[in-house]
Amino acid sequence: MAFCTRCGSNIPDGENFCPNCGAPVTPAGAPYQQAYVNPSDHTAEFAPEDIARNKNLAALSYLCILFGVIGLISEPDSKFIRYHLNQVMVLYVFALLCTVVLIVPILGWIVGGIGTIMTVVFIIMGIVRAGKGLAVELPLIGKYIVLHWN
Repeated sequence: MAFCTRCGSNIPDGENFCPNCGAPVTPAGAPYQQAYVNPSDHTAEFAPEDIARNKNLAALSYLCILFGVIGLISEPDSKFIRYHLNQVMVLYVFALLCTVVLIVPILGWIVGGIGTIMTVVFIIMGIVRAGKGLAVELPLIGKYIVLHWN
């Protein structure tokens, strides 16, 4: 006789689903499948207390870098604020490059316009992720390091 891994009730032999909760039955010899780990997610590297205490300042730093500097001054040992401040600084460099590209007629306008839209999307992504207490790299530009957080 097997037991349901979800609700713990007895499952009669030969059944494919739990009669109590409907969960599929996994065979006893089934190989364990490891969950996908996102290589750009650094949330586990930070203390939960640090995240809980500083996630609002980290989120606000995407709107104005001054909030990140204030957070860095008030919490100089916060790795979470340093991580998001690094993301903000890289994002601002990207936005500056997009603005410079706008000088070039036609092709520069297209590339700079797309880059400007990407900047706005990245700002929203950063605010949402920092507000949720996550430390996930921004797409394309998040892997670059200006300010070390380790």
